[in-house]
Amino acid sequence: MGGSGLLPVLPVLPVLPSPSTSMAGFRSPLDAYREDLSRAQGRKRLASDDEFWIILATGLRRVAQAPARSRAAAARRLSSALVTFAKQFNKSGRANSVDGTQDIASRPLAIADGLSQLSDPGSASALIVQVRGVAADAEEAGAVILAREILTDIRQLTTHARALERGLVLLQLGRIARTLGDLDGALDLLHAAGDLGRADGVPELLAREAAGEAVVARTRGNYPAARALFERALEGGSAIGLADVVGVSHHGLMIVTAEAGEFDTALRHGWRALSAASTQRAREAEMMANLAELCVRAGYDTAALGGFAAALARTSAPRIRLPALAGIAEAAARLGDASRMETAARTIEAEASQVFPYETARAWLSVARARRTLGDSPAADAAAERAAVIARAHGFFEVTHRIEHEARPKPAALSTAGLQVIRSLEVWSDDPSAESSLSSASTG
Repeated sequence: MGGSGLLPVLPVLPVLPSPSTSMAGFRSPLDAYREDLSRAQGRKRLASDDEFWIILATGLRRVAQAPARSRAAAARRLSSALVTFAKQFNKSGRANSVDGTQDIASRPLAIADGLSQLSDPGSASALIVQVRGVAADAEEAGAVILAREILTDIRQLTTHARALERGLVLLQLGRIARTLGDLDGALDLLHAAGDLGRADGVPELLAREAAGEAVVARTRGNYPAARALFERALEGGSAIGLADVVGVSHHGLMIVTAEAGEFDTALRHGWRALSAASTQRAREAEMMANLAELCVRAGYDTAALGGFAAALARTSAPRIRLPALAGIAEAAARLGDASRMETAARTIEAEASQVFPYETARAWLSVARARRTLGDSPAADAAAERAAVIARAHGFFEVTHRIEHEARPKPAALSTAGLQVIRSLEVWSDDPSAESSLSSASTG
């Protein structure tokens, strides 16, 4: 793993516009992780692997901030520290990443190798692949802000890497911005990745840009735009064999066609998306939850409960669990299963997180619908208000529109005479004989 020579002087990166504070940097990666923990309902740590994430993030920050003349030495020191960590990690007996697909100890070694040869564009590109994997694990566990810091620093350190890998960093940062509710910032990052793809002739970046834009459009409730973008992403992903983009596109098309009432088309897209996700447990769980949601919309609540349960059994990720729990609440309420609905609502209360504002807002909206279905209007209004507060804060117009459209109208202010009419009608509703008498009198 030897390497020598000074690293290239890094150019100043263009500043990407980001009007929201959600993408603002922190003084240190540790501060970022503390912020993640503060959003995680009192948990003391987010995963057993968080020690490695923090070591890597802190080391990358030091390398990125080192003067050009000492950056190579700083990178070698971090490389050596990661080799030592990997040896200790192997002795601990822990093996797999969050999604169970990779021996975690191999990542510190691969990252160490890339850092020791950072001046080489090929090594820098390989380093990005490994660091993106670590950031994805952190993101999946809820350490979203820490993942953002890791990616921000690796972006700064690898400006000489291949365009594809640099673009993938931007796309992942865009996904994090969307998760944090910064939709404008997400679009800026997606467009930057697309610009890189257009400038360097990398069609993969264009397909992924379209898929990312489609998700943002759907989040904002612009379903016609989302449909067109998902179709473009599906075409681009299919042309160059990007299975994950194809899966994401089918997933998105399932959602937007279901919204249009095209349930047969939606089911076909959903099944194709599930097939594409069969080798990725977290992705499979997400697709299972979305197929279950489609069953709800098509009126098959019992099937939906089975799908949601299968999704929950496959993942601990809040971004998947919250929608699944929301679906259980609604389906159970429609089936008259108040006990299961209450269990789902309590679990949503426990797992709701500011790290996932969109999923949390949608979950509270579902609780509102479920409680209204079971006849508890005051509790339904309270849940809807919790959803509305989050939706308004982040510009989730689809959620806001649904809350307003579904809300029970508040009683209008009436005069004494008007209220007397209301009370008379209420009495007639409770006294069928009085209502019958009125009917006979009016037709006699």
